[in-house]
Parts: sequence; C-alpha cells; structure tokens
Amino acid sequence: MTTRIPRRYHRLDGWRGYWIPGTAVCGASVYDEHSDQTVAQEIRKLRREVLIPNGIKSKGRWGTSSNVFCGKRWICVAAEDFHRAKELVEAWLEKNRFETQFIHNAI
Repeated sequence: MTTRIPRRYHRLDGWRGYWIPGTAVCGASVYDEHSDQTVAQEIRKLRREVLIPNGIKSKGRWGTSSNVFCGKRWICVAAEDFHRAKELVEAWLEKNRFETQFIHNAI
C-alpha cells in the first residue's frame, strides 16, 4: 500500500507563501524564458546524475508562488522513493551549490 505524503506550505512571511507538492524533492523558480531554459538544463542534469542512475522515476509539476510573475517547477518522485530520493538530491544540491542558479530543495 502506498503512503500518501501531504503537500506542505512554505511561508515566506506573514501573508506570502506557496504550496509544495508532497513528493517534491526539489524545485525552481521560473520567471522568464531565460530562467525556464536554465531550470530545464539544471533539472536534466540532476535527473541524469542522481535519479536515473539510482532507478528513481520522476515527473515535473508546475505550481504557483506568491509572486504573480513567477511560477514554481517541482520534481516529484513516487512516495516509496521519496526519502531516498530526498537524501540523494540534497547531497547533490550541496555538492553543486556553486554551479546551479535556480534549483533548490523542497523544504
């Protein structure tokens, strides 16, 4: 039986924030065509270096943010793979923190 992971709310301040899908392991803010292309490259690199070699399937999901000019792009995995994928992605993000611009963990 698959365990459902509830979505989380990330509060920015007293009146702003956004919802994070329950199985999201990382995300990125997209606000124009340039950032969308860079985000896509960073996500492909993460999938190629972390998720695919470890046999973890993922899918992209779009979300909103409190900024009407900015969207959120999330990478979600199956609930069974969530904890393992989260650890692997966080280690990759830490290792590549100076090479990435937009991608971040899904706190």
